[in-house]
Amino acid sequence: MPNPPQEFGSIDLDFSSNPELAAEFPDNSKALLMLGFELLHAKRWPMASISEQLQAYLDQGFDPAEAVGELDLVTDTLPFWKLEKNWYKLDREDAARLYLYRSLTASKDYAIEEELKDGVAEHLGLNDTVTENTIERISEEVEKQLGGEVRTEVREVLEELEDNDEVVTLPESSADGRGEPPLVLISREMRKRAYQYFQLDRDESRVTYPKWQLFKLMEIAGLCNIHPNDAEESLRFLPYFYYRDVPGFKTLWNQLREYDMLKLRKMYLAALESIITVIDEYGYLPETTDIAVDLTNIMWYGRHSNQKNKNGEPLDRDEIPHEDQPIGVEGVNEKAGSAYAFQIASVSLANVEIPVTLAAKSIQRRGNIEHQIDELLTYADQYVEPDVVCMDGGFYGRGMHECLENHSLDFISRLRGRMPSIVRELKEGAIYNDLDYNAAGYDVRIGEEVPESEAESWLITMPSEKRISRADTGTEDQGNWEVYYTNLNPEQFGGLEIGRRYRQRWAVETSYRLMKHDFTAKSASELRSQREFIASMAFIYNAMWMASNVKYAVENDRPVKDDQGRYPFTANQLMIAMLLDMEDIDIGEVRDLSVRSNIVREVFGDGYPFRLEGHPEFEN
Repeated sequence: MPNPPQEFGSIDLDFSSNPELAAEFPDNSKALLMLGFELLHAKRWPMASISEQLQAYLDQGFDPAEAVGELDLVTDTLPFWKLEKNWYKLDREDAARLYLYRSLTASKDYAIEEELKDGVAEHLGLNDTVTENTIERISEEVEKQLGGEVRTEVREVLEELEDNDEVVTLPESSADGRGEPPLVLISREMRKRAYQYFQLDRDESRVTYPKWQLFKLMEIAGLCNIHPNDAEESLRFLPYFYYRDVPGFKTLWNQLREYDMLKLRKMYLAALESIITVIDEYGYLPETTDIAVDLTNIMWYGRHSNQKNKNGEPLDRDEIPHEDQPIGVEGVNEKAGSAYAFQIASVSLANVEIPVTLAAKSIQRRGNIEHQIDELLTYADQYVEPDVVCMDGGFYGRGMHECLENHSLDFISRLRGRMPSIVRELKEGAIYNDLDYNAAGYDVRIGEEVPESEAESWLITMPSEKRISRADTGTEDQGNWEVYYTNLNPEQFGGLEIGRRYRQRWAVETSYRLMKHDFTAKSASELRSQREFIASMAFIYNAMWMASNVKYAVENDRPVKDDQGRYPFTANQLMIAMLLDMEDIDIGEVRDLSVRSNIVREVFGDGYPFRLEGHPEFEN
């Protein structure tokens, strides 16, 4: 029969200091009384259960900490007397009471640490206060020593006390008034919204990690701008994963790659739509606005071919093996440690406080550029009515002009590559006559100047303030003039106004630079589907950031931007808040995307209208 420790329920049986008790109990009665207490502690004569004791003390007006401090811990259900005697700064009774108090409260351990300092330690009868790390470690050790069933028994205690207001309200209280920061709670909501649309192809036998853990890989890869495959080792340094197995990127990707490009794109667009809906709900998605259509380079760090032909010239793309340089990866001016990139076409709000991206997709080949424009404009139509479309120079060409004409949209585009000869004449005329701008009718489809009376589109040139501010020369240098192609009549809209309107889209490009720095994981994949997934996650995180700022600003009666143009939260703060939030959130999956996504229902409902016959759009 085990001997219970004297710390639990011991009573001084020396009556010499109390004559009245000594007269009441003669010497031979003391032995009987001692036997009674031994039987009690041997559990042959059990005291009231923990829940009964707690209820009784709470009914007397004790607060939860005081009630736990008054408990007799020797019961027939929770054998705390089995615990080891020595604990860090505490004895076994302290460890037991601290464990019980922690079980009764849903407060985080850092809050419990502050509560102990503010008087709870004294109420519990603890010999000393301890840190949050010690609180967690002691609780884990108590369960380890008493067996896993102790957690179930404590849960039963809580269930018996669930109607007691003192205990029910305790999880929401905190002595120092602190709770989780607003950004943590908001970003948690954003993750639930977006991640539910990613359908992981797995059954119960393959569910090793919950979805929120799998997407930690993308959060740390985007924040640190590393490859998702390297994120696994980085996750190991987060305290949550010190003693847990860490998921690898293959665990996530293998459950996504089984879908084709069409299904993957539906998921990306539905997830992005769920976040844009938040921006709309708070009034920051206008009904009519300018939109910007861009081509953005995402650096690629995979293997590439340096082979040359017999003349010493680089091999043509068709001669380069796919495994050495996959289709869709292009050579670019070397930066960020790579000379290769893949392109993402996107459509975003322009000239607004929240220049959120409405849709994005990777470009497999540069041909059929009107196909890409048509698709992006169709996505944008689900959110806003486009006013003027501001085009990246990479879309300049005959196909672009015809596509926008079919959509009956006004547009402004930059020119890239070899300029029409008329551009030089326009610049010379403007410089000679000291004009603010110069314009002439021009049709890119026929590549010729058009008489002013017949013109439906124009070339406009004007000084570039940005170039002039960086150069030693002024407006007399033709290199300091910029050129636009547009169907807006400069006499009606004003040439300088057309230039200003296009330049307002720079907020979008600034957002893209930030996106590449704070949200984008590195890619070295030969699979187009994986490259698009990585890029799409960056756009989703970018939208989460904007939506989080909008939600916080509106709900706290603050401007979404201050007088310096800064949002309440930085992009880096959002990613850190998401990455370090280890709340076990339940993220389900929307299996029928069309039920919850307007884009999937409206655009994909009758088949995908942009899939070209013989076009390698969906090659991996």
